[in-house]
Amino acid sequence: MEQSILPVESIQERDVDLILLEELSTDNSFCEWFIRELDLPTLTSVNGAWSSISAFGLGETDILFSYNSNDKKIFVLIENKLDASFQDEQFNRYLKRVDKYLTKKECDNAFAVLIAPKLYCENQSDFENYLTYETISEKLEYVGTKRKLFKSNLLQIATEKLRRGYQPINSIPVQKFWHSYWKFKEEKYPSLIMKKPDIVPHNSDWPMLYDSDLKNIVFYHKLGQGNTDATFKGFPEEVEFKIKELLPEWAKFEKHSKSCSIRVFSGKIDRTKDFNEQIDNVNNGLKNLERIKNWLIENKNWLKKGV
Repeated sequence: MEQSILPVESIQERDVDLILLEELSTDNSFCEWFIRELDLPTLTSVNGAWSSISAFGLGETDILFSYNSNDKKIFVLIENKLDASFQDEQFNRYLKRVDKYLTKKECDNAFAVLIAPKLYCENQSDFENYLTYETISEKLEYVGTKRKLFKSNLLQIATEKLRRGYQPINSIPVQKFWHSYWKFKEEKYPSLIMKKPDIVPHNSDWPMLYDSDLKNIVFYHKLGQGNTDATFKGFPEEVEFKIKELLPEWAKFEKHSKSCSIRVFSGKIDRTKDFNEQIDNVNNGLKNLERIKNWLIENKNWLKKGV
């Protein structure tokens, strides 16, 4: 009977903050794992973790984690989200705080990351580097002590709370932009495959495109960033080395926590504004995606292990 009763009725973001804060403050093995999962510079020693840090008049960092990577001091600015929407410009304020810490030489490098349920992480397009509640819960469960199992259970309750209550809310202006984008792509760049937009939430900012001959490669047009990426998922490490070796001068290589990309900057686009006023940047982005795609097809022989 008792095993079927939840230890708490509901978990709030603040509860998860405290779970993360305790783990990052007391367990070096968790810290090392945490940094590896986010693919950040190797952790050699821990400086500390703090919650609710306000800095430079640029909003609040949920958790600030500081560690050393050999002789370099690293800051990790963690945004924790359970089910609340991002505030206006919230991600950009994180980036500005990162820049301020670096400018003021308070650290040698700094990163902004998101911690949230998988469903939340996959339905946002601001933080490229994130770690899910589910992944953290599995790690705590694997350790297996009573304390870790209890925390793992709390994270599972939080995840289930979001899953039960999640419903994407359509944004009329963003939906209108996406429909115009899709129609333009169908007419001008039909070789790039894109699903016709249906419900389009406000924070949807990365149209995803594909090519039937390039499996496990997703083409992203990251509108607000202005970046056009071909992202490689599940490829062996030697493919990364080959990309770096053969990469043309008009593109650059980007490493993410679980993948890597070929990137070309194409001009920033505001999905909430009129499509026709930004059509030149849209066209430039799609042209660059097609350019990357054609280059990949021409060099497909070294991708054969993953394509």
